[in-house]
Amino acid sequence: MKQLLDLKIDVVFKDFFGDRSSKDVIESFINSVLSLEGENCIEVEEFLDTRKRRVEVGRPSTFVDLIVKSRKGERFIIEMQTYNHEGFDKRLLYYLGKDYTEQLDYHRGEISKPQKKLIGYHDLPKVHIIAVIDFHRSSQEKDGILNGNKVVETYRFKPEYSPSNDHLFDQWNATILDLKKFGDKPLEELKTDQEIWFYIFKNASVIQEKEINTLKKLPVFKHAIEKLERLSSDPVTRKAYEASINEHRDHLAVLSAERKQGIEQGVEQGIEQGIEQGIEQGIEQGIEQGVEEGKKQIALSMLEEGLPINQISKLTGFSEETIKTLCS
Repeated sequence: MKQLLDLKIDVVFKDFFGDRSSKDVIESFINSVLSLEGENCIEVEEFLDTRKRRVEVGRPSTFVDLIVKSRKGERFIIEMQTYNHEGFDKRLLYYLGKDYTEQLDYHRGEISKPQKKLIGYHDLPKVHIIAVIDFHRSSQEKDGILNGNKVVETYRFKPEYSPSNDHLFDQWNATILDLKKFGDKPLEELKTDQEIWFYIFKNASVIQEKEINTLKKLPVFKHAIEKLERLSSDPVTRKAYEASINEHRDHLAVLSAERKQGIEQGVEQGIEQGIEQGIEQGIEQGIEQGVEEGKKQIALSMLEEGLPINQISKLTGFSEETIKTLCS
């Protein structure tokens, strides 16, 4: 059996979910992740261009992994991210806002070509982003943004401190699927399509023939696994996959080197600061000790001249007991 490709790798993710002949696969994934059932299940009507249009001349285009439109007109942005970077959460909001506002300038009607057409605010469709992540977000967890060990979390606008689930603004939704929080349950213990999708995402490249045969007994997952098998056997896809893997390794190597360099610089700076502080402290202590010794010599001279101890105490600041010890 040929080893399956890792579904988390960008090139595989896009080819796997972006195939217009496999709408049932992306529909199953979205409905499972969002826990949609019955009439609430989405049906994909159209795969949209993932290259976001230029809003202003000179501004770079924004790219996302996948955008689909449901029969109800809702738009779903699907994004896969395997490593963390500063501003990731804000980037998700940017994708939501950009896709949402661009609908005022571009509207795709019944014909296939996009037609520039101004539509009213009331016509703006709902936009939902689903981000599949495979990295730890510990810094955010400390701030309470994530809730415990939940694998899937959806964020919406709602009144502050409101105990109800009423949403002030339900046009934007952001769902984060955190693979790091999905446990290591064996396939036979998984009970829902949602859990099976998580399992495939996390283990695709190490799934054994026994698990593959089990998955093929389930209609939707049979199609999904067969599709992944075809991609894994395709020389062009595998070559692009290996190039993406190498690029990912290079990126991690750069991050590791920068982190190591940062630690070394921090240690060096710490040592230098420690030495400087030690020298400064030594000088200060030396001056203080020198002044103290000088005052003692003055006090002794006053004693030799026969000045009263109480008067010497006032002039030097020493206590009478200290002056008496100088005499001994």
